[in-house]
Amino acid sequence: MKFDSAYYDDVIARHSYERIGPDGTPDAPGLGAIDFPLADMSPSDLRTKWVCHTGGRDFAAAVADGRPTTVTTGVGLGGPPHAGTVFQLLRAVVLQQHGMHVQIVLGDLDSYNARRTPLVEVRRLADQYEEFVRRIGFDEQQGVLRRQEGCTDVLATAFLLSRHLDDADFQWAEEDLSGLYRNHGVFDHLSYGMKQATLLMAADFVHLLAEGRHVLVSLGVDEHKYVALARRGAERWGLPADHLGGIYTKMIPGLGGLPKMSKSIPGSGITAALPPDDIRALLAADPDSGPEDDTSALLQMIACLPETDGAAYDLASEARRSGGRRWQQLRDELTERLIGILALWPQS
Repeated sequence: MKFDSAYYDDVIARHSYERIGPDGTPDAPGLGAIDFPLADMSPSDLRTKWVCHTGGRDFAAAVADGRPTTVTTGVGLGGPPHAGTVFQLLRAVVLQQHGMHVQIVLGDLDSYNARRTPLVEVRRLADQYEEFVRRIGFDEQQGVLRRQEGCTDVLATAFLLSRHLDDADFQWAEEDLSGLYRNHGVFDHLSYGMKQATLLMAADFVHLLAEGRHVLVSLGVDEHKYVALARRGAERWGLPADHLGGIYTKMIPGLGGLPKMSKSIPGSGITAALPPDDIRALLAADPDSGPEDDTSALLQMIACLPETDGAAYDLASEARRSGGRRWQQLRDELTERLIGILALWPQS
């Protein structure tokens, strides 16, 4: 699998989710291009950090009308964060800085169930992630930073939601990268623990919906079916599923020709566990020779920096196409900026 413009175009064109109901009428809406503003972020600014959405336009209208809204995202705790995880968290910080109410969920029980990570290690990682999220600028006074463990109200929502989902729904909702993970020995089948982790993630979204909020989930585009799964369950439960939407990020290409930086695949990315000189060497060695912006790990990381808006991205893209001194300068600036961000990771 290759995360290029053809992949993104295909995802947007192919996925128009169907309503699971007696009349068989289409659910609204499927995946679409981002052509709307959100708070004070223009469509160009949004497209710099996200590639498509479902229900995003309605969420933006709810924000503009002053209705209760939350953008929610989450990260698994499989180890120190890689660049893709860091930038997912930084997107949440950017949205908060633009006035959104944002929730970040640390997937401790996700890692415990799906990855079989020992509980003592999960809790240690959760401590580190909490501190890291604060250090990169997330304001808990203006949003929610929480673990899954101990949130008994959300666990209860997961139990209530489980009545409205079955095995076929979980099979349908597997990530687009599940085949890649199988090939690399991360898992060989959709286990009971993985289904439990997926159920709890859906409950993280649906619980906000049940509280009467309009919800926008920010995830990688390879995970877009998780939001559709939550909408299925919410609709069958009788909740306003049309108040639950998603906004999806491009994938940061992995090193060594892999399609995605992933904590689950050793050697695929830049992680907080790497010494600064190793990060410099890895980024300097990236040939960045692909013809498309979407397949450039360097450009996609520049796009994810909080200070990169639509205009700055266009300038960086032009510098990449032209090559020469300005592109090398941007590469060097990215390297030192990333090293500085990863240095905020608490050491155990």
